[in-house]
Amino acid sequence: MLAERTGRHEVPKQQNRPHGTAGSQARLSIWVWLFIIGLIIPLFIYVGPLRLSVYRLVLLVIFFPALFFWLSGRAGSIRLPDICVLGICLWSTVSYSVVHGFAPMIETIGIFWVETLGAYLVGRCYIRTPEAFYSVIRLLFWLGILVLPFAIYEAMTDKNLILTVFGKIGPTYFPSNMDPRWGLDRVQGPFPHPIHFGVFFLSLSGAVYYVLGYGRRWIGRVTRMIFISFLGAGCLSSGPLVALIAQINIIIWDGVMNSVRQRWYILTGLSALGFIIVDMISNRTPFHVLATYLAFNAQTAYSRIWIFQWGTKNIFDNPIFGLGLNDWERSPYMTDSIDMFWIVGAIRHGIPVWILSLVLFFSIFLSVAFRSNLSERVNWYRTGYLVTMFGMFMAGWTVHYWDITYAFFMFLLASGVWILDWQGEEDGVQVRNSEPVVLGYTRFPAGGLSSTRTAGSHQTAVLEKGDA
Repeated sequence: MLAERTGRHEVPKQQNRPHGTAGSQARLSIWVWLFIIGLIIPLFIYVGPLRLSVYRLVLLVIFFPALFFWLSGRAGSIRLPDICVLGICLWSTVSYSVVHGFAPMIETIGIFWVETLGAYLVGRCYIRTPEAFYSVIRLLFWLGILVLPFAIYEAMTDKNLILTVFGKIGPTYFPSNMDPRWGLDRVQGPFPHPIHFGVFFLSLSGAVYYVLGYGRRWIGRVTRMIFISFLGAGCLSSGPLVALIAQINIIIWDGVMNSVRQRWYILTGLSALGFIIVDMISNRTPFHVLATYLAFNAQTAYSRIWIFQWGTKNIFDNPIFGLGLNDWERSPYMTDSIDMFWIVGAIRHGIPVWILSLVLFFSIFLSVAFRSNLSERVNWYRTGYLVTMFGMFMAGWTVHYWDITYAFFMFLLASGVWILDWQGEEDGVQVRNSEPVVLGYTRFPAGGLSSTRTAGSHQTAVLEKGDA
């Protein structure tokens, strides 16, 4: 509603869901389809000590073709984040070899390369157009619709029908059987843990709002975002819910302040000021304060604080090669779980991987944020990507991304690099594979992270039916 009042999200009454373009660019690569669908198929086979799930099998098949695709230059020039991913893989290989020996760790090293570089290359090489990016978000949204009735049933009965059915076909994940919260059972769905369920769907809130919502009225955008948020919230875990809160706050800020060209700089400044004020007036660090208010209970909050304190101690005690898969030093009352993605890599492989991981994220995030001269549609898509990745960045300080969520994170992170290379369309030159549509058209220059629409004359273009 706040965004609606500003006029930024107004669309012509005759406008109808304009997405896709003619031609093969609108078709999503079969490898992306197989990878994403493989993420929600809870089946795996064992090959010796290796557990090969469906998405891992897809990544094994596509690894070298995607690698050659990238090296050939067909995915654009080699960029700093590409080098960072290679650096993470190489240093982690050295770390495992130094700490444990290469031969005993060869399977672990191989899977790490597949899930890190392989998942990254799928997004980097096969998401190269706005149409492909839109198709990815649409596919993920429809998978959410497919899962919804099973999630509701599980929340009400604590019976995971998805794992029960797939368990009759082959090996699958074990039900989590976690304690209920707020009178509801925590939804695990087709994933190994409820946290995976929450991260997978809640992280999509921003992308659903801006990407699937482009060209739609405010109610259509919000309805879709509420749906995916409601679904993901079934995990009832404070960690993934951090991603949702972060995204909603950004969306509201963008709606309220859309007429202010420097709104993102203002938000950054206010965030920094808030950090300083909390640090000055509180007897706790800002991290302690945030952890307390974003957790379901005090025990969860203190657990995150202890993980950060002991985790950083382990990092600086083993700064070069880390601990590998060895147990980490901690207080006797703490479990062995490290629920903080952004420090796990450093604990296992040392500070070099810590630096490379943060440079990887911010070299993409900031480059995309400062990309200029984009059409209105790509601007909206760019904003959706940034909001989603910001949510995942924040959640990464409260949960660990592993298995499905790790591969998903690497894929999503790489899926926005196309924005840096895009030199395409004029606003409004879009078609749909259903009926002729009338699109709003403006030559007003886009500004900030998302376009700002102003009052003025609009031209319209009636476009013929095409492939989507």
